[in-house]
Amino acid sequence: MAYITGSSDVILKLGKSVIRRYRKSDAEAIVAAADSHLVSEYMTATFPSPYTLQDAVNWIDIAGQEGSLFFAICTFDSDIVIGGCGFQHLTGEQSRTKVLGYWLSPRYWGQGIMTEVISSLSSWAFEQLPTLLRIEATVIEENRGSIKVLERAGFHHEGTRRMAVFKNGRIHNVLVMGLIRHEWKDFVEVKTGGVAE
Repeated sequence: MAYITGSSDVILKLGKSVIRRYRKSDAEAIVAAADSHLVSEYMTATFPSPYTLQDAVNWIDIAGQEGSLFFAICTFDSDIVIGGCGFQHLTGEQSRTKVLGYWLSPRYWGQGIMTEVISSLSSWAFEQLPTLLRIEATVIEENRGSIKVLERAGFHHEGTRRMAVFKNGRIHNVLVMGLIRHEWKDFVEVKTGGVAE
């Protein structure tokens, strides 16, 4: 994992992908990656389906706002957007928590890309934001692939919100997955044999 500083829009260079800020030129690639029921099936209602070019343009504008922590996941070799990741800010008494969100084009599932992204982006957040104590993600119970990805990245199942989501004519339970700072440090030490700063 390499951290990029200075004026570059690249946040992290990973083994399987690059995490960077969105660019105006990304709109068509976002549509190609996101416009699939396989992607939208377990996303919140704010994720468009079908996903249009205007939706992509609107998202690039949102992600480009000052203080935004929303990033593009890109292929390592061609720099084409294949997914998205980032954090929602919470305020008030929850201001030391960030809510993680992510998605990936089905063409790239099963390659370990998202596990690497979540693990590396979580480390980046804890290192860049010294007051951050907690990262959490919510996942529909049937989305076993996403749950396994979070577990492999060090997240723990903290509870289940029963009958919390009604989508596509079905009622779903939602799992709350969390990673707190000292668990992240322990996870990094075990994984790398080193010490997280």
